[in-house]
Formats: sequence, structure tokens, C-alpha cells
Amino acid sequence: MSSKEFFTLAVDCMGGDHGPHITLPACRHFLDAHPNARLQLVGQADALASFQHERAVIVEATEVVGMDDSVEVALRRKKDSSMRVAIELVKAGQADAAVSAGNTGALMAIARYVLKTMDGIDRPAIAGQMPNFKGGGTTMLDLGANVDCTPEHLLQFAVMGSALVSVLQDNAICW
Repeated sequence: MSSKEFFTLAVDCMGGDHGPHITLPACRHFLDAHPNARLQLVGQADALASFQHERAVIVEATEVVGMDDSVEVALRRKKDSSMRVAIELVKAGQADAAVSAGNTGALMAIARYVLKTMDGIDRPAIAGQMPNFKGGGTTMLDLGANVDCTPEHLLQFAVMGSALVSVLQDNAICW
């Protein structure tokens, strides 16, 4: 890493169809593969208590955003959800990024509410990397999350994608 020794990810361990049964083994694998990473495992304490690693800490959250929860429920009624707490760790500067396998609509709404958007950016976009024929990855944004994009939104996605790739390349982070 160029600017600091470690990067810290806040992980919503309760998110997804199977929660900690999937996220905890994935976190261990990630830590084994990335010696410059630290994790903040966010979720219900009893579900995460068995996980121990010198570069991981447990951050308690008492609620879980279900895969079938509406955006309104996730945003307004579950203020201590693992998803929201993970995003708030980013806002507070305690994590560099948040990761969740949970309810995508809720994740986007909570992130937009808690973190806001940058000036000139109207809406967030989901980014992903797809393998390419050169053996590397091609970064794509807005992987179907927005069905009513204007040309201005597409331009904003291009700007965000360019910035993301630049940061990833400069810091040699491969995801």
C-alpha cells in the first residue's frame, strides 16, 4: 500500500442468504491471502464469537437486514443492522471500505444515505470485475442496478469507474 501499511474492510457478516456460515470462512480465506488487510467483522456477537484472528475484530450490531426486507425497513427501522454499522465505520474513518453480500437495494440506499454522494454524482453504482481475454480483469459499473439511466448518469458511472480503477492500480489492490 502506498499511503499506509494496512487497509481495513468492514464486513457485514450477517448479510446474504447464509450469513456467517459463508462470510466467516470467506473472511478467514481473505485474511490468509492478504497480509496487509484488517477486517472488522460486523454482526450479532453470538454468531461471530467463534472467529478469532489477530487482524480481525468483532463489531457488534443487534439487527440484520433480511434479503426480503424493503429498502424502507432497512433504512428507517433497522438502524443497528450489521449492514448499516459496517457502512458507518467507513463514514467514521475506521474502515476503508464496507463489504456486504446482503440485500443490494438496502445496501445502496443505506450507503447513499449514510455516505452521501460526491458533488456531480447523482447516484451510486455497483462495480464488479469480469475476467478478460488478456488474463486480467475488466471493471464494470452499474451491473443492472439502474433501469432508467440518463446519458449524464452513464457519464458519471464512467468517471467513477475510471477513478476506481486508478486507485486500485496505484495501490496494487486486486479484488
